[in-house]
Amino acid sequence: MSAYDSERRARPFRWRGKVSCQRIAGLFLRIVGGLLIVLGVVHIAATPHIPALLEGSPHGVYERAVGPTVLNHVLAGILLLPLGYTTWLAAGASNLGKEWARRVLLVNTLVVLTMPALIILLMRRPEYYASPLFLVGAGLSAAVSLLMAAAGLLLLRTRNPP
Repeated sequence: MSAYDSERRARPFRWRGKVSCQRIAGLFLRIVGGLLIVLGVVHIAATPHIPALLEGSPHGVYERAVGPTVLNHVLAGILLLPLGYTTWLAAGASNLGKEWARRVLLVNTLVVLTMPALIILLMRRPEYYASPLFLVGAGLSAAVSLLMAAAGLLLLRTRNPP
């Protein structure tokens, strides 16, 4: 065994610098961008089910609530599409180190981190959790938030190495 091999074995495992952390962060963010687009599509696909959810309401309440609720659901789904696309675009290897990409990713991360908290805070009725589409959306929101937080931490590591 050479001196190089013994020295190499004695050192603890370390990431291979900025490139590895940045690549992992980029991969996570590309996945997040795709998942946000899928979440937008799921949101839009769930829209036709909203009137049925409101059917138990008194007629006047139903008539006043169904339009704004459907509109809100469609708009949220549509807005998730560019959120996913800009995340995916900024996470590209050629863009990841650029200042505009970091700013876009910071804003998108802050927005995405609010989603699981808002679901828990606002969606308290147990019947929501019986809907498969709702569970898919809530699960995607949680996964996206975790991946985006992990990617953000990895990018901070590349910016300010230990």
